[in-house]
Amino acid sequence: MKSKFANSFIDYLKENNACKKSDEAKFKYVLESLFSYFTKMSVVILISIIIGTFKITFITLILYSLLRGFSYGIHASKNIYCWIITITVYLVGPTAIKYLNFNTQLLLIIYLIGFIAIILYSPADTPSRPLINKTKRVTNKIISLIYMGIITILTISFNNDNFSEIVALVLLVNTMCINPLTYKIFSVPYNNYKYYKV
Repeated sequence: MKSKFANSFIDYLKENNACKKSDEAKFKYVLESLFSYFTKMSVVILISIIIGTFKITFITLILYSLLRGFSYGIHASKNIYCWIITITVYLVGPTAIKYLNFNTQLLLIIYLIGFIAIILYSPADTPSRPLINKTKRVTNKIISLIYMGIITILTISFNNDNFSEIVALVLLVNTMCINPLTYKIFSVPYNNYKYYKV
């Protein structure tokens, strides 16, 4: 379905001289990613409304999407895996936050691990999107740290249990997605920029 959507859009762009032959693969990747993202998010938001976790799910979605934009991270090799991860992060996680109380010490440990992971592993590229520009890699790491620093300050300012737990969830998911061990478990190459060839 997503491939059909992307191909139809690319055909339209080519007819209007807005897409060169050399750019087709790039356009297809972006269009398929957007289609997949919006499809999953529509389902997640709908279910979150039904189960009563919309607010927590929506905040989690916004905070994590912004962090992932700079921190990057592993992509699931199959669509079904992506669905499982999406449901777990955006529905199971917020449901746990809504109904369970998490120990402050545990949240602090997750925050600490999350920040260390960003320092050590962010940004973590993928084989399809190797970050070959060193300046961009360093810039993304700094932005990721500044962003999470601002969010942490907001957490302290709000003094809201749910918000601090959402931030902990975001950091936990991000840590798993950028960790070399996760890449190894799923047999995905890590630090792809080192092996990139034009």
